[in-house]
Amino acid sequence: MKTKFALMALACTMSTAAMATEMNDTVTFSNPTKVTVMTNDSVQKIKIAGKKDDESFRYESIVAIDKTKTSTKIIKKVAEDDAKWVIDLGLGWNAPTNTPNGHGFAVFRSAEIFFGLRYCYTPTGKTQTYSTGLWCDWRSYELPHYAKDYMYKTKNDVVIYRSHVDDGNADYSEVRSHIRIFSLSVPFLFTQKFGKKSKSSFSIGPVVNFNLRGRINNEWKSGDDYYDVSTKGFDYNVVTVDFMGILKSGGIGLYFKYSPMNVLKKKDVTAADGTIIENPQFKALSFGLFF
Repeated sequence: MKTKFALMALACTMSTAAMATEMNDTVTFSNPTKVTVMTNDSVQKIKIAGKKDDESFRYESIVAIDKTKTSTKIIKKVAEDDAKWVIDLGLGWNAPTNTPNGHGFAVFRSAEIFFGLRYCYTPTGKTQTYSTGLWCDWRSYELPHYAKDYMYKTKNDVVIYRSHVDDGNADYSEVRSHIRIFSLSVPFLFTQKFGKKSKSSFSIGPVVNFNLRGRINNEWKSGDDYYDVSTKGFDYNVVTVDFMGILKSGGIGLYFKYSPMNVLKKKDVTAADGTIIENPQFKALSFGLFF
């Protein structure tokens, strides 16, 4: 009988030791200050320095590695620069400045639309973006309707202002006269966000315009007949530069562009009566919505 009790006691002791060993395989630390893992071909060494409410705490464990069963992988996500293409769309109006005396333009009848692609580069962790791209731009500069003035190209390719009333056509109605310019534009913009997580930003920079096509369009109605005359061949500046600013929040913004260069080339001729006729000189300024 004593032998049986001894065997039972030994079995209980071994079971308790096994449970203790199994429980000791898992060690939990709350909020360790520093964890260091060192691994070579045969062992893995783990060091823990400090834990919650006890910065003097130290723990060290060495674990043998079985190459046939264990493999260690360390995956680290490295922050990268952000580079992407964006689609731009601008809808606005032209308000030319430095217009000839006695002549002006109807701002909200002088429209601008441009769209295209832009490549944007943002260095890692920065709130600044650098971008360039290519836009297609259509601009019109329209005269007010009430005076019945219109733009006319002379045989010397100089643009002048004339009046339907002075020409004896005071009965003309629905009179419109505007210059239209089509350009391929290359923006060079610097953008500053108001914070890393902010959706608001402002952009500034030059926009180089290659003006490829210019037309003068005159439209009027005489009785029941409607006339639309398009004229080309006048001298406009082929390359101009705008200075652009954009204030944007979310997906919508406001833009303005101003060019210190004249839309039409500086050109003049002397008429038979000695009068000097010259291209009207005005500068481009536009503003509107940017998407």
